[in-house]
Amino acid sequence: MFHISGFYKFKRIKNIKKSKELLNNFFTEHDIRGTVIISLEGINGTISSKKKNLELALLKIKKIFNISKFDSQNFAINKFQ
Repeated sequence: MFHISGFYKFKRIKNIKKSKELLNNFFTEHDIRGTVIISLEGINGTISSKKKNLELALLKIKKIFNISKFDSQNFAINKFQ
């Protein structure tokens, strides 16, 4: 079973290249799939993984970008594999 989260946050983002590298490494290590768009205006993404890894990823994203909560966030579960 895979858990899915879609989210976005409008916020001034600095160090885009370094942030992308940190996220890519974390996602690879924790078997997280999806797309995250990082721009000067904010972050937008949809990611999927096992529940525990998805929760860790969302915490990591908030930490990297100094976000307390997303402007919008939703969750879904894919029970088919």
